Amino acid sequence: MSDQTAALLIIFLFVIGVTVLGMIPGMRDHTKGGMKLEDWAVGGRNFGRWLNWFVLAGEIYTAFAFLGASGWAYARGGPTFYILGYGALAYLVGYYILPSMSPIGRKYNLMTQPDLIEHLYGSKTLGILTAVIGIAFLLPYLQLQLTGLGLIIETCSYGQITRVPAMLIAFMMVAAFVYFSGLKGVATTAVVKDVIMIIAILFFGIYLPTHYFGSVGGMFEALDTAKPGFLSLPGGTKNLDVSWVMSTLVVTSLGFYMWPHFATNSFSAKNPDVLRHNAVYLPLYQICLLFPMLVGFTALLILAEPLKTPDMAFMVIVQQLFPAWVLGLVGGAGALACMVPAGDLLLSTSMLFTRNVYGRTFGKELTPYGQARMARFVVLGLTAIALSLAIFLPNMLVNLLLTGYSGVTQFFPMIVLGLFWGKATRLGAYAGLIVGEILVFGLILGKMDPLAIGGMNLNAGFVALFFNFIIYVAISLLSSSDKHLVSDKAQDL
Repeated sequence: MSDQTAALLIIFLFVIGVTVLGMIPGMRDHTKGGMKLEDWAVGGRNFGRWLNWFVLAGEIYTAFAFLGASGWAYARGGPTFYILGYGALAYLVGYYILPSMSPIGRKYNLMTQPDLIEHLYGSKTLGILTAVIGIAFLLPYLQLQLTGLGLIIETCSYGQITRVPAMLIAFMMVAAFVYFSGLKGVATTAVVKDVIMIIAILFFGIYLPTHYFGSVGGMFEALDTAKPGFLSLPGGTKNLDVSWVMSTLVVTSLGFYMWPHFATNSFSAKNPDVLRHNAVYLPLYQICLLFPMLVGFTALLILAEPLKTPDMAFMVIVQQLFPAWVLGLVGGAGALACMVPAGDLLLSTSMLFTRNVYGRTFGKELTPYGQARMARFVVLGLTAIALSLAIFLPNMLVNLLLTGYSGVTQFFPMIVLGLFWGKATRLGAYAGLIVGEILVFGLILGKMDPLAIGGMNLNAGFVALFFNFIIYVAISLLSSSDKHLVSDKAQDL
């Protein structure tokens, strides 16, 4: 058996096995009369600590843990360490926000982030606007998972299988288990993905530095000798300095749970204590992100030729130094790290379109059953769109992807102040959101990220969020007659 065949056989066993596992919850419910919309979209709102743990973690630790963290370490050095900080801060934010959202969702049958916005501000139009913006940022995020999967399969096949057939096969399988099982399928597959992924990154993150340099400390000493200053700021970059790291930590920690799919995942918890518990213990996962960085640093020292694509540092070092079956195991874990998050992204995007765009405009007469049926077919349509864009127009969504994190962070004032500040108003939410998004697009697409101000290099999303917040508060204070129902909100919380 050739190396390519051995590696690919292992990967596809992973992919097929997880697909079948993800379809089981839907098939089981089908024998009982089929899944209701609430079961399909938010898991029946009965996820306990472990299922909710894995569905939340499954969306946090994606292909980025395999490709992005090691790639940043390989190419940028010191600035990479911001990754260790933002998650820990984000869980602190999530400890207060997510348990506040969950009971409101249960009481008013909310299933999406725009549902929450519409409830808080009494505005269907604001909910539709939030849904459209959410879709715009989720699609390139989905395309990112496709691209990562294609790179992994291409590397594991030693170039024999190109990205296109790999993406076609794997994402048809993703669409299958999302179509049948919804969030229950995503949660079930996330359990397998996380266990395999953690084993892989822990092993290689410890083994490679120890094998080649005697210890992790020895690796850092060798790197500091070979590339002095690479491990400090700005590392291998020109402007990712302390001010950039600090402003980026603010943006990423506040925006962490502003991605639309996290609202849906939060509504799946059976009670707020589940979300509080997981906010306390999920930071343990953050430690795991150190190990792909160690792989990236090691790759920089031992690979003979510079990588054209730094994000492939993890896969290339395994390909060059280990047998094909090991590469297959790593590739299988990486493929799952792309597929499982993609499933949740597909589900959330389909719900945003079906429930909050079409359902609030042309489909006002849709029953919950009709929404469930349409959302499933939208999953198939979104899969086809994402595949087409990734194959035929791979660079079309790059600019949207660049604005993604900074863009969704602009939801933060609208959601958090809407939940906790009695003077928040609809007009303030509109004004802050629009100004924030305009600034994000203008700065990032205008090549002004980071933005140099007074000797500091600030994350463009941070600048936009600052003005978003100021305008939101000012307009809300000036438009007190536009208040939503503060008394009802206080009762919800």
